[in-house]
Amino acid sequence: MTAALEVSRLSFGYGSQPVLEDISFTVGRNESVGIVGANGSGKSTLLWCIAGLLRAKGTVRLFGEPSSRSSRARLAMVFQNPEDQLFMPALVQDLALPLLNRGVEREKAFREAGARLADFGLEDYRDRPAAHLSLGQRKRAALALALMRDPELLLLDEPTAELDGRAVRLLAGALERIPAAKLIATHDLGFLRRTTTRTLLLRAGRIAADGPTEELLANEPLLEQAGLI
Repeated sequence: MTAALEVSRLSFGYGSQPVLEDISFTVGRNESVGIVGANGSGKSTLLWCIAGLLRAKGTVRLFGEPSSRSSRARLAMVFQNPEDQLFMPALVQDLALPLLNRGVEREKAFREAGARLADFGLEDYRDRPAAHLSLGQRKRAALALALMRDPELLLLDEPTAELDGRAVRLLAGALERIPAAKLIATHDLGFLRRTTTRTLLLRAGRIAADGPTEELLANEPLLEQAGLI
């Protein structure tokens, strides 16, 4: 079976300033992989390049195909700030919108959107705008929105940023139930332990380590060298 994601010799910079250099790795179907690194190491930029939001040098293949509009339709990304994705007057409208854009009948689209909100414990907030929810609720709503596309690869950028312990546990539990390949960029090492089996460590725009999450996070000299502890 082909990998969900294959990245080969990917490099990217802003002007003359390199951010990512010679990045290569794969993510298997249904595999959950973490990305860690100090601020400025290139975690978010890497996700944006994979999602096609930034044009990088090198090769990105999705499910055995070159990255293209059609192959990228099989992935979804959850941004660090859920406000970037939730903007309709009611939460259920945010979730129904992708289905309506695909031509799904209105009643069915809203029924499926309501069911997805219920999956994430948000059914009582369906008619409220996202701005009226807590940050943890908005993050879960953004994840629910991403899943309306039934993605086979899910990219998450700092999903636990600014969340309290309970919100982090709820988000981790939701992720565990999702049968898709995942690539999770985060500073939260405890969250990685719960949600991933393998982790990439970025340092100065390069992959400094790639291995089982527990082994990598147990390597304190490596984490200290990378500025993570």
